[in-house]
Amino acid sequence: MTILVKYTLLLSLLSPLLVAQPSRDIEAYFSKTKGRYYKGGVDNIITKDISEANSTINMAMYYLTNKNITKALIKAHQRGVEVKIVTDDKNINSKRYKSLKHYGVVIRDDNDKKALMHNKILIVDNHIVWIGSGNYTVYSFYRNSENFLKIRDNKIAEYYNKKFMTLYNNLDNISIEPYIDRELEIYFSKDSDIESRIIELIRASKVEIDIMMFAFTNRDIANELLRAKERGVEVKIVIDRTQNRYQRANSIYNYLKLKGIDIELDRNRFKLHNKVMIIDSNITIIGSYNYTKKANSINDENILIIKDRELTEKYIGEFKKIKSKDNPREK
Repeated sequence: MTILVKYTLLLSLLSPLLVAQPSRDIEAYFSKTKGRYYKGGVDNIITKDISEANSTINMAMYYLTNKNITKALIKAHQRGVEVKIVTDDKNINSKRYKSLKHYGVVIRDDNDKKALMHNKILIVDNHIVWIGSGNYTVYSFYRNSENFLKIRDNKIAEYYNKKFMTLYNNLDNISIEPYIDRELEIYFSKDSDIESRIIELIRASKVEIDIMMFAFTNRDIANELLRAKERGVEVKIVIDRTQNRYQRANSIYNYLKLKGIDIELDRNRFKLHNKVMIIDSNITIIGSYNYTKKANSINDENILIIKDRELTEKYIGEFKKIKSKDNPREK
């Protein structure tokens, strides 16, 4: 079953800067790893949002294979919704993107052979934002371990649209400043030094850090986790088994394990594709950003930092499920 967490982040009426803002709705979802494709997954909710769009759809997506999302985008375009898509140059000629272009949807790539346009962002009607770890592929919704976040908030949508337009128009010379309020922080690379912000949060941790990570090769983040452990913070990490094997020379798995960190390889025979850090049961960091140097300084990536205990508890539950010895490796 897809896990649905729905809650409202109420903005404080005590702050004069926040009085005029409405409540912000956030829904967190986790992928299915078993069962029939296109049955009961998060993609059905995303497809519904696209199908109900009235004016605009902006999508920055590394890869797309999901046929229902593709069809919904085509139908939205045909009924007059302005659909814009940006993807990575290596994927623009893939089957689903070709299908969209055939029906007149304008798709652009990042025009950068060295970097990845690695974002997974969907903005609908300048009000709904979808972000997370998952590309819009079949496996992302039905086999990989992924997370998706839906935000209903005009101001947040406006912020993501601003970044989207720099990607869509290849405006690499324009940097978007971070978005920061009491509950949320949003950062884009290469616009911000995401690595430094993550290290700051690790340094401020007091009790525990849980990590679910697809690719982890960044020694600076790894060393900060070691320092956290030395001062008594409980650090637990699960990383993708196949990616660790592929990047064996650079992966931090053996490095941290030999130094006593509780780190293990996931049991999903597909991908543990999450990019999640949970700090002190109160802060959750999600997005497209793997813990690599390339993600920080070369690729187009994003993270969202949410300071909310209720949401964090749901991510802790997902972490425990993935780490559990009762969750045998799938065959």
